Amino acid sequence: MITSLHKQIFRLKSVFRFYSNPVFLCLMAMGFTSGIPFLLTLSTLSVWLVECGFKTETIGMLTAVSLPYAFKFLWAPLLDRIKLPILLGLHPIKRFGMLALIFLIISLVVLAHLNPVENLTAVVITATLVSFFAATHDIVLDTLRIHVSNASQVGGGAASESIGFRLGMISSGAGAVYLSLLIGWKGAYLVMAACCVVGIFGLINMPDPASCKNLKNFDRANFWRQTFFNPFLALIKGPFIIPLIGFILTIKIAGTVMNALGAPFLFSLGFSKFEFASITKVYGVGLMLFGSFTGGLLVHKKGTVFCLQLATILQMLACTLFAVLATHGYHQLNLLIITLSIESFSSGLLATGFISYLSLFCKSPYVASHFTLLYSLGSLSRVLASIGAGYVAARFGWVMLFLLSSATLLPSLWYLQRTLSKSV
Repeated sequence: MITSLHKQIFRLKSVFRFYSNPVFLCLMAMGFTSGIPFLLTLSTLSVWLVECGFKTETIGMLTAVSLPYAFKFLWAPLLDRIKLPILLGLHPIKRFGMLALIFLIISLVVLAHLNPVENLTAVVITATLVSFFAATHDIVLDTLRIHVSNASQVGGGAASESIGFRLGMISSGAGAVYLSLLIGWKGAYLVMAACCVVGIFGLINMPDPASCKNLKNFDRANFWRQTFFNPFLALIKGPFIIPLIGFILTIKIAGTVMNALGAPFLFSLGFSKFEFASITKVYGVGLMLFGSFTGGLLVHKKGTVFCLQLATILQMLACTLFAVLATHGYHQLNLLIITLSIESFSSGLLATGFISYLSLFCKSPYVASHFTLLYSLGSLSRVLASIGAGYVAARFGWVMLFLLSSATLLPSLWYLQRTLSKSV
């Protein structure tokens, strides 16, 4: 028994040492800031709009404010090419990150002072700017993560970013909703803006990449070809590209539907605002955090594909249980907890596995551009699913929405198997 206890303690120490890497801690800090605007322009904003009396279809359409996440590949290559003449004490890629964080905080402050009922257009524009600056920060984060993580740190780096992201989601999800009960939505969004300062500390303390690729040999005459066409051409030459794109476009749909329309769905079943925040944004996001943590260890020990396969199967089960919950009607708390437990844990696994998996297909010297392009495809799928989900729910009902969401994961498993030979 003592020997077994010593083994368990040794394993815990190994896990602690694994995640206490200074690089991982900086990634967590930057990931934390990434998680804050993500929900402030998605489910938390949905709660705010529900309180203001907007309909489900309108809320679903307004998730289009997160479109910059889907199209960040359009300006990501510029971060590798352009050397800003300001903030000269920082590495060139970090200069973009610092500016993105500063303007992100300013945009959140402006959003906090707006009223959706009185000026919905201004809310949409400002929320879109929040998404734009947050997406730019994400480009910098992924660039630094890929450059400073060696082969043995791929899973740990992805998990650390994901863990920080989930902590940010807890803050901007449950934290913002709780704060809105105490100090209103204006105060809640102002506090969230202040929390983004954490990302600045992470950015400053992140190790600089060994080199800033191609800046010294920059050919102005071939700017567009070098910046945009060459990275794209290098990516699509691989024989795995078609199944890889299919996997990216389908793997995000189910989780997006449950996240984007979770608030109106649960409110329609009689759950209160406090119950929504407690169950989905504290308990649920806490399990996402545990799933991300577990995902890093699974990628390190069992491989990326195993982590993704397990996450996909669990998400299919969660979608089916959401459909069961919709048929049982009013306020089934125990069933909701079971369903959210499976969905949240699988989301954490998926986040870590997805980041690790995409990193395998990025080719030097276009690593950052490739990752951003591939990840943006997932964001595009997420935004389109959010927009369409509101229509499907209103037209065909919640049961059909969740069953269709579960069905979208079947081709994900098939596409994953097709790209298996590329995985390690």
